[in-house]
Amino acid sequence: MRRSTFGPAVLALLASCALASGQEAGYPRDHHPWGRFPVGSWKFVRTSSESIDEKGQITNLSSTDTRATLLSADDAAYTLRSEITVNIAGRRIPMTPQTVKHGYYGEPAGRPLAIKQLGEAPVTIDGKTIPCEVRQVAVDVEGGKLTSTLHYTSLVAPFVLRRESSLEGVPEEKRNATLVEVIALDLPQKIKGDIKPAMYVKTTQTLPHGKKITLEVHCDDVPGGVVAHWASETDSTGRVVRRSTLELVDYGLPVVMGEPVQLTPRRAHRAAKAARRMDGR
Repeated sequence: MRRSTFGPAVLALLASCALASGQEAGYPRDHHPWGRFPVGSWKFVRTSSESIDEKGQITNLSSTDTRATLLSADDAAYTLRSEITVNIAGRRIPMTPQTVKHGYYGEPAGRPLAIKQLGEAPVTIDGKTIPCEVRQVAVDVEGGKLTSTLHYTSLVAPFVLRRESSLEGVPEEKRNATLVEVIALDLPQKIKGDIKPAMYVKTTQTLPHGKKITLEVHCDDVPGGVVAHWASETDSTGRVVRRSTLELVDYGLPVVMGEPVQLTPRRAHRAAKAARRMDGR
């Protein structure tokens, strides 16, 4: 398998949109990092976090274990169950499991979207120029409106290569702007003892009182895509106030009649090959 989608969650889910206003909104399920896997697929990750005071001392060190399982999926939506345990000062505190159903654009299932096609523009990664469709997607969330401008291609994983988003119509302390960029394709990543191809995605989030930068590693072979991240949050003066890392502990596919379900291997088109195909049109 060679498909991956970036993503924290909203980017991955907003990946594909209807081609024009008035058309039926459709998302290729096999482009989605959860939708393309069989029901029962799961992954287990551990996130370690620390806060840093004004003297540079680490405070509030903690970690969170999360096991996410795909409960259902069809062409319109998917449902995840998350079992979370917080580890603080040697204590393990289980949280109430959460079950959430999403549409493939990032919206709660059934939430309407406003979609526009804005034309075409290329994205350059690793020196390769990749033609993309530029699309705008707007959805009502958290009492406001989240508007995203996407550079989308169906030929090169992880499909959405750039996204700029802003949350408006909410109180000042909740407003934010986000830039997500795929910065590398097909880099080797060791996962459970095997070397697999991975994509690197950088997210820069501008917050009311600072900034948060996250670097994620995505691998198509793993349900949910994300296998690692490193994040740093700064205040308005540029001082680091929080840091976190995420690591993949384990993942798996369902077992049927004693044999694990196998996905059909799919090799994503290389950027250069996709560009040549587009140039030949």
